[in-house]
Amino acid sequence: MGENTDTTSDTASTFLDELNSLRSILPSDDHLQIQPSGDFEQVRIKLDQDIQISFFFDSLQVFNQSLTINNLHDLRIGKASNKCPLNQDQWANLRKYFDETLRQSNQTTSLRSIIQLVQDQLLELRVNNQKNKQKNRKNENTTAVAEDLSSSNKFRGGDLIFSRILHDKSIDRSQVVIGYEDRFTGIHEIAFNDFKKVHDDRYGVPMHRIRHFKIGGRTVWDRTKKLDVLTGSEQQEIILNDVGQGIPTTQGLYYFDNSLEQWVHLPHTSLASDDVKIPSTNNSLLPQPLHCLTWNILFDYHHPELIFTPQRYRAILHTLQSLLPDLICLQEVTQPFLKLLLNEMWLQKNNYYIIIMKDIITSEQTKSYGQLMLMKNFQPRALSIIPLESSNEQAAATTTTSTMQKSTKEIIVARFGLNTKVTIDIVNLHLHSNRSRNADEKRCRTLESLFTRLNTQNYMLVGDFNFGDFDLKEQNLLEKYESSVHDLWKKVYDLEQNPGFTYDPSKNMCAEIMSRTQINRRFDRCLVHTLNNLYYSVEHLNMIGTDTIAVDDDSGKRVNLSDHYALQLIINFHTRSISHRSAFVMIPSTEHWPMIDKYRAEYDPSFDRWPAHVNILWPFFDLNGCEDDEENILLPLRMTLCECEAFDSEVNEIATFVENNVCYMKITEDSTSKLKAVYEQVKELFPQCCTNKRNPYTPHMTIAQFDSTEKRLQAMPNLTLEKPFTFPVQHLYVLQRPHDNDTTPFHIAYQLPLGPVLPPLYSQKQQQQQLHQFFQQMDLYESSQLYQQKQDKFSKLRTCFAEIFNKDTLHCFTHRFLPYGSFRIGVKGEDVDTVFLLHEVETNEQRTNLDGQLLKLKNDSTALNNYVVELLETRINSEFKDEILWCRKVQALYPLMYILFSDQTKVEIFVQIKTIKTSSDESKFEDNSNAQDSVHGIDEMEHLLIHARSPPIFQHLLSFVRTWAQHVGLYGQVYAYLGGFSWATLVAHICHSSLSPINSLSSIENFSIDDFFNLVYKFFSTYAQFNWSAQELRLHSKSSQQPTSANKPSVQNRGAMRIISPRPPYNNTARATMHSTRDLIVQGFQRVLSLLNSINTITVEDKLKALSHILQLSNEFPNEKVKTLLQLTLSGANTNELDEWIGWAKSRLAFFLNECESKCHLTFQTQNRIEYGTEKNQAIYSIGFPLDEVSLDIQRNFHYCLKRFLEQFDAYPNRKDTMTISHKLISAHDWKMERMQPKPPRTRNK
Repeated sequence: MGENTDTTSDTASTFLDELNSLRSILPSDDHLQIQPSGDFEQVRIKLDQDIQISFFFDSLQVFNQSLTINNLHDLRIGKASNKCPLNQDQWANLRKYFDETLRQSNQTTSLRSIIQLVQDQLLELRVNNQKNKQKNRKNENTTAVAEDLSSSNKFRGGDLIFSRILHDKSIDRSQVVIGYEDRFTGIHEIAFNDFKKVHDDRYGVPMHRIRHFKIGGRTVWDRTKKLDVLTGSEQQEIILNDVGQGIPTTQGLYYFDNSLEQWVHLPHTSLASDDVKIPSTNNSLLPQPLHCLTWNILFDYHHPELIFTPQRYRAILHTLQSLLPDLICLQEVTQPFLKLLLNEMWLQKNNYYIIIMKDIITSEQTKSYGQLMLMKNFQPRALSIIPLESSNEQAAATTTTSTMQKSTKEIIVARFGLNTKVTIDIVNLHLHSNRSRNADEKRCRTLESLFTRLNTQNYMLVGDFNFGDFDLKEQNLLEKYESSVHDLWKKVYDLEQNPGFTYDPSKNMCAEIMSRTQINRRFDRCLVHTLNNLYYSVEHLNMIGTDTIAVDDDSGKRVNLSDHYALQLIINFHTRSISHRSAFVMIPSTEHWPMIDKYRAEYDPSFDRWPAHVNILWPFFDLNGCEDDEENILLPLRMTLCECEAFDSEVNEIATFVENNVCYMKITEDSTSKLKAVYEQVKELFPQCCTNKRNPYTPHMTIAQFDSTEKRLQAMPNLTLEKPFTFPVQHLYVLQRPHDNDTTPFHIAYQLPLGPVLPPLYSQKQQQQQLHQFFQQMDLYESSQLYQQKQDKFSKLRTCFAEIFNKDTLHCFTHRFLPYGSFRIGVKGEDVDTVFLLHEVETNEQRTNLDGQLLKLKNDSTALNNYVVELLETRINSEFKDEILWCRKVQALYPLMYILFSDQTKVEIFVQIKTIKTSSDESKFEDNSNAQDSVHGIDEMEHLLIHARSPPIFQHLLSFVRTWAQHVGLYGQVYAYLGGFSWATLVAHICHSSLSPINSLSSIENFSIDDFFNLVYKFFSTYAQFNWSAQELRLHSKSSQQPTSANKPSVQNRGAMRIISPRPPYNNTARATMHSTRDLIVQGFQRVLSLLNSINTITVEDKLKALSHILQLSNEFPNEKVKTLLQLTLSGANTNELDEWIGWAKSRLAFFLNECESKCHLTFQTQNRIEYGTEKNQAIYSIGFPLDEVSLDIQRNFHYCLKRFLEQFDAYPNRKDTMTISHKLISAHDWKMERMQPKPPRTRNK
């Protein structure tokens, strides 16, 4: 063993020794550089004549191998910088020699021999090179400027871009296209994955023929145009131009007049004077997409000798020139930078407008600094430069530079058009840094003021916010507005995976010099707020300016371009129109369509386009199926409809609008009043959709339209109603039809329920009897008796709570008692989940005694929660003393109550209290949620309902999937499987993608076995093939939506599966899952898919059998891999005490399972239910492990984790002597044998 170890050590050092030995043949040790690049290491070897050889290697794979060329990736030769003295012919000959040398080599050829051959070739060129250098010596001034530019800023060649794409895992190579030039046929494009180099294939393409790269259809590198979005570089053009004028003397808007060859001051309109009703002109419209860049460029008032500002400024300007963004927002700008900027030819020739603040103009006298905003080819319709704070309080600078004057910070607010009617305000801001006294409070005041003042506008805030994701006051404020003000970096990236540190002292040399704390922070941000006339999608967001530049060739010293990295954003703003191709309507049930269509088919010209309907809002918003539609239109609409109960609508006659010769079916006055109540609610929500200001809303169902009174009178004898009819109105509908086809009829885009609780499945009309019968046979419906019991308990509790909290007892608070969970969405479930919400309101009314008590406790959330819970508990025990077995509080993160009624109905009450904070606090509202209007468990579920498009179909699929998961033992968050909301999210995702479009209401009401089977198959095939270990399931992609915040507790982000909530803060709903249970869930998906693929599913009968087989699959606990089970036995004095003890055990289970996986490295299978033992008031729970009893028993880490787990039962504060727990290790065989013994039924006693 000793000899083997020595040999391994010698071999392991071979690669590293050979790599380091190369330094002996190089002029300097610095000429060999090794840098990490994704999963590889990149090596650059600088040779004579400024020639460089580079390659990649995998340090893990070649650790024990030699430095031969077969162990290297992408070995190539190139110029180290633009200082290479070789002329074009010499360089071409050298490359040809290098390529020929590689072709003639074999797998054992060493890299050292290749380098020596190239060095020998370079020696032969040296004399000619020296002569050529003297003949072609450039102007000394021009050369001096060029040599100051960093080699990292040169325009990257196609071979380097190819390598970057090849090794950068953040780039989806399937979206990359390469454009190359054929000598005879011109430019061709080929997919990146199909591209072959000339060395790899007989018909490969030489790298020098590459002309461009595209990602997702967008050009990111173009050799001809010198465009490089990917690395942010471009061939430096040495431009020495001076327009011979001083800098502007007045703040405002400027434009370079090429005819005058000078910058001219343009008049502008202030925001206060701007009338947004006046259409925007074309030259004030933002381009689409908008390419935006924000950058704090670092003034030189601190440590000027260390940060090399002249070189940095030139590199910053070079970077801006290479990108030419549409909108540039700069911070910490001073007069020296402004002088350089205004003399830049690229700025003058590319039609840039520039907004300049006075603090920049006067900076040399006052030591101040300010912001710039530059716009390419467009100008603001209005702008203002306003103080950062409305007060005159000045920041107390604590810097060591005594010459720094105190000044009031200002911001630039510029307004642009998105079309002639819709505008957006863009704010370039620089919030107070921590060098100012009370900086966090100032930042919060500024942001709160902006959020409030700009609330009626579309706006985007960009710039240096000067706080990070762990600055609690500012983050609490952002979380308060999170649902309406979107932090784009958090929308695009998961902060745990990409924290977006734009201020990074650990890597950025300038930041290291400037930072006092050396803490990495995400200072620079882009925040977007949109109204319902606008939505957006992020095409690209990243940090640039991350490279360093050389500032001293002799010493090799390099610095970053600034202490901040820049943010580059490409964003599409889409105006949402109100279109006559979209409508919000009521539709009669299909059973009445034959009678209605009898008239419409003959007399209504729109019969082929419209279904029978009653308009509520028409025109309506033109929806595009994006997240913003759901967040800003559909979810508020659904929450409004929650306040409107379902009703029956009766049609009793056919009437006429004489003035326009339209005949319609008229609904009764009672039905009209109910529909008008709905109309008034949605009208208040969307007043812009109510275009008819002259006439009152008159609900009607058009059945005939005539172009003359004569034709109408002729038809009237045939337009008589045979008999009145009534139809239920449980849902309303959003109808749409495409813009590009006038013949396509309206389809149902979304079906929205009325009322807070969906009708239970058993009560819904299903004209497709086979599906109805299948659900009955498989016991998928909840019985009407059980549902009525739940409904009865909920109603009684609501009445009970209203007696405590009402308008007489409370003036400063309002209360609501709402259902959520399975009861709310009308599917079969065990419990009634509810939330009791107490909300403080601002009022001038006199306080009641109960108000006084609540307000006295408002600053102590624990005491307030306990007081409210005790009020509820006392009232429940008094009001229902003869109906309940027990009512108890639960020790949990949030206040919870459980009630068990004598008929076994169990009610869970989540208590949520929202209070108004004092003005000195950082956020106005304090509660357990993140958004002011968010209610626990409700907003998330309502989002799923609208996303699913059709709630009844969603209910059916969810009932089927939940039942399957429960049968096979994969249901239950407490057991590390998926909980109800996670399963509902998976189902909503499938419904959304499968039900677009819904052709008509008959597609819903006649939903068949075939339709249902297709949904079930898509569900299991999708998730059986989903890469759960690497991907996360989101209802919307990140580019237009949402990730988990890194400043949340880790419990919110953990989980082996990631099923992300559709609502802020976008928590992982599958956070309880472990790797072991994830694998079991995936195996469950695959098990069903294999079953469906192995049997015939051609006929309806085949599909019914297949669906039945899925629900008849057994719970394989313990499965064949389990050898030993840990069996826990819990006992209590009575069933009430036992249930309480079980609840504590469930709350501790996740801790133990996590330690088994992370510390013991064990896989396991958890039981997804509690069993009741042969002894009275005894419960048993088991966990299976793949080790035999002896192996598991002797594992030290397992015993340590088990001991810690059992110790937590001793810590239960309410534990009584009769509450006991025991455990044992038992073989899988013996465990199964014990289950074969009969058990007595469980009885409850008080």
